[in-house]
Amino acid sequence: MLGLAVQPPPQTRPGIALYPPVAARISSETSVYEELSYTWAVATLIRTSGEILDDQLGGRVADSAHPLPESTHSSSSSGNAQTDRAYFYFPDLVIHEPGRYRVRVSLMQMDYSCDEAPEGIARVREYVDSRSITVEERSDTSSRPSKHVSDQSLEPANLSRLARACVLKSVEE
Repeated sequence: MLGLAVQPPPQTRPGIALYPPVAARISSETSVYEELSYTWAVATLIRTSGEILDDQLGGRVADSAHPLPESTHSSSSSGNAQTDRAYFYFPDLVIHEPGRYRVRVSLMQMDYSCDEAPEGIARVREYVDSRSITVEERSDTSSRPSKHVSDQSLEPANLSRLARACVLKSVEE
């Protein structure tokens, strides 16, 4: 099951990278490790009405699956609990036009079972939409953290660790 581990901010300004960055996760009762090499996620901008806005979301809009180690999964005596298996991270998504939007993260997987397309077909397995994001020129809030956070913590490597920590924290809860 695809879900959002980290939601985008509720408000931002045009041209500013979304902070916190969007992170999605795959949860499953069983191991999905073997499927992950054929799996990736794509972020798309949609209007709150559901209209898909192709090529209007800036930044890195696709990510391959990052498997989570088996040892980080919480155990359950019921045996059917969903556990986080992998995550996808979108550190620099940018919306350029004012308006109300959502970010849709689609879980994609290659399918090689079709005889008419031996090179494979990319299929959307499922998708999840973020909460609403209002993009305004004069937004009172910023999509960046307060100035108490050092500029070094906003570097891609540190943001990646932050997203993974958020995913791992949600696994523990």
